[in-house]
Amino acid sequence: MTAKPQNWRGFIAGTTALAAIYVYFLLFAQFAFLALARTIAPGATAMRSLMAVQALAGVTGSIIAARVFASVRARWLLAGGLLVCGLGALAALAAESNAALGITAALVGAGLGFSTVTLIGGLRGLVGGRRLGLAAGLGTGVAYAFCNLPGVFTAPAGRQAGIALLVLLGGLIATAGFPAVGDEPPPAGPDYEPRGLVAWIAVFLVLVWLDSATFFIIQNTPTLKEAAWSGAGRLVFGATVHLLAALLAGVAFDRGKLGPMVAGSFVLLATACLLLGRAGTVQPIYVAGVSVYSAALVFYPARGARPWVPALVYAISGWGGSALGIGMAQELSAVPAWSLAAAGVIVIGALTLRRRGRAKRIRT
Repeated sequence: MTAKPQNWRGFIAGTTALAAIYVYFLLFAQFAFLALARTIAPGATAMRSLMAVQALAGVTGSIIAARVFASVRARWLLAGGLLVCGLGALAALAAESNAALGITAALVGAGLGFSTVTLIGGLRGLVGGRRLGLAAGLGTGVAYAFCNLPGVFTAPAGRQAGIALLVLLGGLIATAGFPAVGDEPPPAGPDYEPRGLVAWIAVFLVLVWLDSATFFIIQNTPTLKEAAWSGAGRLVFGATVHLLAALLAGVAFDRGKLGPMVAGSFVLLATACLLLGRAGTVQPIYVAGVSVYSAALVFYPARGARPWVPALVYAISGWGGSALGIGMAQELSAVPAWSLAAAGVIVIGALTLRRRGRAKRIRT
């Protein structure tokens, strides 16, 4: 999708759709759906199976979206993906059996994967390259902040599903505001050459893994959960940190500071893992790290302006990293120091590889 830099209609529509997809993912796919499913299939094995179905469907939806993507029909493709997401939420509210839950998990994952790749594949052309970081930070920051509002965060699962449906409706309305656009040429630079793409996939895999493991441990440790997410004041504080950190990151991305900001998000997440025993201290550190890397997880593939970039990043780093993080947390109930050291080596190595690619390109 191509848009003039001053096209605020495209910026508002694209940012709104991005926020809607993120709210659906955070509030429904990660929370409400699983809570509703536990009332029918409460066992840990059943939960693992549903999460696996959702992940496989998400990967499949991502790949399909990349194959069928075309900027001239992006709004209709995105609308279709959002409708599948909505169908998944409705199915979750009506599900009464394990089979129905399995179908619901597939709908949720497929709709989410398809919608995300479709939007991110054309976001740069929609909002303009000079404001892409701001759009990524604003969309993700607003979504995280909204989901952390007390009335939303503490709502029953059924109500959260209803809220997610209303937000999806807003996303559908936003797609109607997409301006008529054409193709955006891919950016020049090593970040989107094979070596750069592999490096970024590795970095995001580590970040999603750390985030998923830390979040799972906090959510399943009553004392940590109580200290991190209890009380309206703490939730509002967390929402504020989410929004400000994401906006700061987005502005930095537009100024060419993607690498340093992503490195900083790793430091924040690793620090949160090391301080898990100090729940009150962990929350702002963890929240800031999550917001920064989440904005980067939108900005980097969106800047590539090619649907296969977000498809690969989200299939491997997103769904794969989440599975690795949750799996480790379930088995160990902690993030071992050795795994943090290994993660640090991967991040430093990948970012160094990226910098060498940039330096080599400048010399030539």
